[in-house]
Amino acid sequence: MASAPSVKVASVGVVGGWSFPATVFDPLLCHLVADEVEAFDWFTFSTDWLGPERREPERQESARSLSAPAVWVGWSLGGSLLLEAERRGRIRPARLVLIQATPRFLAADGWPGVSRGDWLALRRAAARQPLSAAAAFRRRFDLPSEPASSVRLAATDGLDWLGRLDLRDQLVAIDLPVDIWLAPGDPLVPVDWPQHLDLPAHVRVHRFEQGGHAAWLKHPVSLAQSLIHPLTDARSAD
Repeated sequence: MASAPSVKVASVGVVGGWSFPATVFDPLLCHLVADEVEAFDWFTFSTDWLGPERREPERQESARSLSAPAVWVGWSLGGSLLLEAERRGRIRPARLVLIQATPRFLAADGWPGVSRGDWLALRRAAARQPLSAAAAFRRRFDLPSEPASSVRLAATDGLDWLGRLDLRDQLVAIDLPVDIWLAPGDPLVPVDWPQHLDLPAHVRVHRFEQGGHAAWLKHPVSLAQSLIHPLTDARSAD
């Protein structure tokens, strides 16, 4: 069988989930031929793009508009951080792709999500032994054991982002094209959360056939294609 063709886009930025380095995106990026690809782990992205401004807002916005990727892709925590960066005006992409991410990670009245008790238990474990907590987290949720984590990427700061961000209103009001990819049986990001929001037409929801929080790793070709196909072209996972 012939290999799938690579997909050409202008520039892409990708942001990984908690405990994962940017190299987790290698299976996706190998199907892209882009003028520029920037891969970030969650810690680097939050530091570089959500840290304190160091220049006047006008100059900062102008500088980033010249260098920021046209398409931003985020998995799990990475997707939440991208939404927050868009809310703050730190990024303004032509398209945002949220892979198995949610605008609010914790459950609330009328909102599906992870219980605060489970989140606190993971946070306590990560505060004591970050690498052991990351390894146990991956085993529990059937996530890849490789690439290996680091103390920095398993830090509680990432869990704190998940615990405090509530970007539901931001996603409802967003005025740029967004593709959301979800999976059945995802234990961390419920597949039905979009049903709880009145999303605009330019926010499109796609669903993988296979389940689990790392279902996207089984569909790198479909994801690569989704970065360039127009929103009017409904795509399903391969």
